[in-house]
This record gives sequence, C-alpha cells and structure tokens, in this order.
Amino acid sequence: MTSITSPLVATALVLLLSIVLPAAMSIFKAKWTPANKHIFVSGGSQGLGLALAKLLASQGASVTICSRTQSKLDSALKEIQEASRPASTAQGKAGPQVHRAISADLSTFAGAKEAFEKAVQGPDGSVPDAVFCCAGGAKPGYFIQQTEEDFEAGMRTDYWTALSTAHAAANVMVRAPPSTSGPRKIVLVSSMLGLFGLVGYSQYTPMKHAIRGLAESLRSEFILYGIDVHAYFPATILSPGFEIENQTKPTITKEIEGTDEALTPEVCAAGLLKGVRRGNFIITTDFLTDLFRSTSVGGATPGNGVLDVFKTFIGLIAIPIWRIFVADRSIRNYRSQHRTELGLSSSPQSL
Repeated sequence: MTSITSPLVATALVLLLSIVLPAAMSIFKAKWTPANKHIFVSGGSQGLGLALAKLLASQGASVTICSRTQSKLDSALKEIQEASRPASTAQGKAGPQVHRAISADLSTFAGAKEAFEKAVQGPDGSVPDAVFCCAGGAKPGYFIQQTEEDFEAGMRTDYWTALSTAHAAANVMVRAPPSTSGPRKIVLVSSMLGLFGLVGYSQYTPMKHAIRGLAESLRSEFILYGIDVHAYFPATILSPGFEIENQTKPTITKEIEGTDEALTPEVCAAGLLKGVRRGNFIITTDFLTDLFRSTSVGGATPGNGVLDVFKTFIGLIAIPIWRIFVADRSIRNYRSQHRTELGLSSSPQSL
C-alpha cells in the first residue's frame, strides 16, 4: 500500500506547489510599473519598438529610442511625445517626462556603448531602468539560394544587435548605484521561431534560438547583479518589417503561415508589457506560441504553474499533428513546384 501511496502523495504535492507557489509569488511580489522610469528601446522608430515606446510614454515613462535612420527617429519621437502622459510621483506631483532619439548602429559593441553613453549624458540623462531590445528583421528565402552575405546580415541584424545592446546595457547598469524603484530589467525579443524551425527561415530562426539561449544564460547570471531578464516570443507582427519580409518569402512559407493569425504592433506591445509587469521570464501573446513554449522550455526556466501542465498536455498532442499533417505535408506537396522554380531536376530525393 505504501508503494502506491508515496508516488500519489508526491504527485499531489507537486501539483499543489505548482498552483500555490505562482499564486503566492504574484500576490506578494510588487508589479513593475514604467511610471517615472527611464526606458531605452532599440528599434524604437517603427513596428513593435515604436508601439512599445508610445505605450510606455502613455504610462508615464521617459523613453529613449534608438535606431539607425534619423528621419524615422524624428517622426517616431513626435508620436511618442504626443502619446505622453506624466505619471504622479509619491508626492502627488506629475513626474517630468523627457523623450530622446539616438541614431546608432547597435550591431557592434562600440556602437551600442556609444548609444548608452549618449543615453545617460546631460541633465535629463540617467541609467535606464529597463532596456527593451526590439531591433531585428528577417530576409526569408530558401537555404540553398541565400548567400554568405545574407546569413552575415541576419547575424548582425538579429543576434549581434541584441547581444551588443544587452552587453552595453548591463555594463552601465552594474556600475550604477542601485535603483530606488525596483530591479532594472533587460528584455530580449526573440520570436515564435525561436521555439521551432520552419521552411524559408534558415537565415532568421537560428538567430532567434540564439537570443533565447542568451536570455536563458543572462537570466541566471544577472541574479548576481539584481537585474531581471525577460524574453518575448511574438508570432507574426503586422509591421513594416513584415511587409519587407514578404518580398522574398517563399510561397510555401506564406501558405503555412496562413494558419498563424498576425497581430498588430500595438497588441504585441501591450502583451509584452503585461508579461514584464507580471515578472514573467518567457512572454507570449498568442495561444499557439504558448503551446510551443510550454512544450519546449523544459526545466530551464520557471513556468506558469499548473496551467503549463495542461498546455503541455495539449501541445504534446496538437503540435506533432500540426507539424506532420499541416506543415510537413504542405512542404512535401510543394516539392515539385519548388524544384521547377529553382530549375532543378524533377526527381526530388526520397524522404
């Protein structure tokens, strides 16, 4: 009887803890707020970055945006200023908001360091309380058709930009006096494709997996400094970058993505900020990505309690079915047409 009871008791305790601990943490842990904080947003001139910057400004934050193109920055800065809404301080007065735009190449350590030096200069400058790494982009295409330059550009645009920004931010944060308004934060933006791979995205997916790995490592290491790390995994975002992607995106990729409902930058920004406010490490904003999350993160990061038990169960059934009978079947059916498009022989290798 004891041999049966012990596993049952252990299982019950695990389930109970998976419910009680997340609930207790959410109750006793004060929710983070952007009000009266200085927040740095890379890629803040368009898409997710701009939507997030405007949302942060509307909640009382002072926002510094950074990207390469000055004309886009100037236009974005006006939108951010229009969205501003000063937040009340502890004394009941409205805290001042100062928004700035910095033109810099964040894909190098030198460029990122210079950007953060500018961000903290002047009477209105201060060490950022949070850094959101939203810069990035993709050039979809078939692996055998893409060039060395395409892959190098992907590494620079996605991984190196996130890496350099996080590195510069961390060096500024750890050398600054402790924040009086809670732990500082670094938020890395990966992608739904940071959880699995798909035809047409060999130039992009490995970089987003790398960002996920970087976030996992920094989350652990930055406990040393009291810096919180978060990772966001958005699905398709209806942004200017998405329109550019579609110019080179293979037809089969578009067909498979047809099952993925794209979200606006505003919806994604709201979901991202909600996750950060709650203190979630891995953040998603749609159900399908959440299924991939719940079945792929393993034990490396804290989950969302008992809900993940059910999501994992659903995902373990639904995701293989989707992969085999939707994605893989669509790709196999497209083989002949694909080989014709590329001018290859009409007899693909058997799988």
